[in-house]
Order: sequence, then structure tokens, then C-alpha cells
Amino acid sequence: MPDASSPLVQLDALTKTYREGEQDRTVLQEVSLRLERGDFSVLMGRSGAGKSTLLNLITGIDQPTSGRVQIGDTDLTGKSETERTRFRRSHVGFVFQSFTLISTLTVGENVRLPLQLPGEPPRATKARARARPAPLAPAPRPDPH
Repeated sequence: MPDASSPLVQLDALTKTYREGEQDRTVLQEVSLRLERGDFSVLMGRSGAGKSTLLNLITGIDQPTSGRVQIGDTDLTGKSETERTRFRRSHVGFVFQSFTLISTLTVGENVRLPLQLPGEPPRATKARARARPAPLAPAPRPDPH
């Protein structure tokens, strides 16, 4: 994805406006941001402040009204929905606040589904799902006494 000299995330004068009935509602206005590899950032704000909108723009789920979104060497601005979906599928990971599993599928099928969407054969996805890392266990806490 990005070479070492390009920022991981670059937002330039990002604006997002939604149409609500007869009125426009600007949720983000002229937001600029640069995140380098290894940066640690926190996105905080009250409900309705635009946090989810910003994340949707960064990941290509939505498009800005104006401005530019660049992830590594890829400028998402102006890309089609299909191009953004393909980019997201191979370059973006999501950690959701709650499980987003499909209840009619087994755990293994839920793990393999994103691998099969771009056309990977079922046999190969089974092998990759079995080769996953061991589940994470909480680290032991030191005894405070």
C-alpha cells in the first residue's frame, strides 16, 4: 500500500453536506488531517459531531461533498463505489463495537465470507481460516498486594 514517504491518511479540506428535506446540513467542514505510520489517534466527540461520517469518508464508504481523501498512495476522491469497495476489501479493517456476524452462518463461514467475496475459491478460504492466529487471551495482571 503506502510507501514509507507518504502519509497513511491524508485529508485535505474535507467537507460533507447532507440534504435533509429542503435544507442542506453540513456535518464536516474543511477538515484536514495527516496521519503517519505509527501514529496513535483518538476520535472523540458528542453524538452527532461527525465521527462516523469522518470514518465513513476515510474508509471510502461515503464520498465527501468536497475535499480529498488519500489513503497511502491511493486517492479515494472521485473513485466509483465499486473501486472504493475493492480498495476497502483489501486494505481496510474494521473493529465493530458489537458482533456483526451473519446469524445463519457458522463462525467458520463468517470468517471465510470476506475472503470469498473477491473470488477466492472456497477450498482456499477454508485453509486460510484454519491457519488463523490463536485466539487472544488476556494477559495476566500483576498481583497488587
